[in-house]
Amino acid sequence: MRDDGSVASKLQRRSAVFFVYLHQLPRWVPLVGLPALLIAGLALPGVVGGVLLAVLAFLIWFAFLASPARSASHRLVRLVVPLVILAVAIGKLVS
Repeated sequence: MRDDGSVASKLQRRSAVFFVYLHQLPRWVPLVGLPALLIAGLALPGVVGGVLLAVLAFLIWFAFLASPARSASHRLVRLVVPLVILAVAIGKLVS
């Protein structure tokens, strides 16, 4: 097996199918869908809200992978935002 890049570049290549699918959607779908997932995830109690927030964290993580990090603070935000949403999702799942 050939090692031809970092872990990040391998992850980006493997998630390219998702990026192509997302790019083919109308522009309004992510603009409406992501806030709708956030609002529904926060509004709905228990497991349903937690699952919606976990899906949102996953989608945000992939969206951040699609954009280049410009500075250390950018990389920090790219890591913290999905983790905070995931922490809230886990909190909803266990409560």
